[in-house]
Amino acid sequence: MDLLDFIAAGKLNGERGETLRGLMAAKPDPRSWRGTTMVPPGTLLDRVVALFQRTTDFPLELPAFLVLHALAAYLLEREVVIEVAGTRLKPDLWSTLLASSGAGKTKTASVLKRVMPMRLFPETTSAARWIEEMETHNKCLWLQDEWAQLLKRIESQTWAEEMRGYLLTLHDNQEMSRRTKTGSLVIEDPALVIFGTTVLETFNQNVSVESMLDGFMQRFGIIIGDADPKRTPDMFPIYRVEEPGNLAPLHTAWEAIAAVPLHRTYTVTPEAEAEFEAGFRNHFQQHNSIPPSFFRRVLWRGFKLAVVYHVMLGKADADIDAEDMGWAMRVALLHLTDARRLLDGYHLTELEDIVVKAEAYQAKIGRRPSKRELISRVRGIRNNAMAEFVLELMSPLPGANDNTGPTDDKVAA
Repeated sequence: MDLLDFIAAGKLNGERGETLRGLMAAKPDPRSWRGTTMVPPGTLLDRVVALFQRTTDFPLELPAFLVLHALAAYLLEREVVIEVAGTRLKPDLWSTLLASSGAGKTKTASVLKRVMPMRLFPETTSAARWIEEMETHNKCLWLQDEWAQLLKRIESQTWAEEMRGYLLTLHDNQEMSRRTKTGSLVIEDPALVIFGTTVLETFNQNVSVESMLDGFMQRFGIIIGDADPKRTPDMFPIYRVEEPGNLAPLHTAWEAIAAVPLHRTYTVTPEAEAEFEAGFRNHFQQHNSIPPSFFRRVLWRGFKLAVVYHVMLGKADADIDAEDMGWAMRVALLHLTDARRLLDGYHLTELEDIVVKAEAYQAKIGRRPSKRELISRVRGIRNNAMAEFVLELMSPLPGANDNTGPTDDKVAA
């Protein structure tokens, strides 16, 4: 079922409808690689990106975000928490990176494991085995290839509901348990950093629009790794990323991070809170049709990213400052744009065309149309449920209100 079928079936309500409205308002800009905005000069992140840019044609989002997630897992394993406005957060980032097949996911992970510690969660095939592994692999990095296929299995197989439940509990860091043949297995304070990678071109064949719009997928930051037109495959017949001497600057950068004294609690300072609030307000004003709840899900992860930047920048104190938050907010805002881009594969652009046609019809008649009129006059609006959702997306006429049109909308869905 694609997006338009989903709307016509009347299933796009509540949280899912709010999510879609948020994604539609996040217009992506044409761009080359945008990651330079999130890379502090001279850091481990900077050196990793520079090395992969010089020696591979891999999308640079891949090594960049893997560094961020590996460092987040390093902090998570050491029981680091972030305190902001009375709330305590773990640096348990959850992200899905989409790139073309052959983009270098395995190679990138192999190289970075030579540079920095990565305690990895093992691959599993069942919910029962997954929670057993949690007993010995709590607070580590779950690096999962073919992530979309795993999500599809969670949706479609008999153990789906159980596994989905475990992941939702994990996200909230709530105690999880399972009855076994020998007794009960209890995982206290569960947390993982999740970095799932998958093929961009087939993602929407494996993950339904329903999953994309519900609360489960909103827990993942979306990252799209585009091929760099300035670094084509013919420029790199041999990947020389691991040639002698290439990893030495990365090792040096990691050793500097490892020498930074860690604190159990990092506090977000008032200046950092002000930086977050300013970024939130600025972006909200630019895209004021995005629901606040959607903003919060995406941008809240900025606090988790801020502690990663704080340590990566070599800061020995326990105060997350405005600089840390500034870097983190640049990353968090990328997730919003990339989620919007991903949903284009579910016929979001077609829905936008329908809304434009509906607004043109509204301008022609000089008032807000009824659902009955939209169904009969705008091609693509199939029934009452779809008309109602399109009306919610339409911009009102200048000086008009939502009650200017006919009220007789009793059209069979």
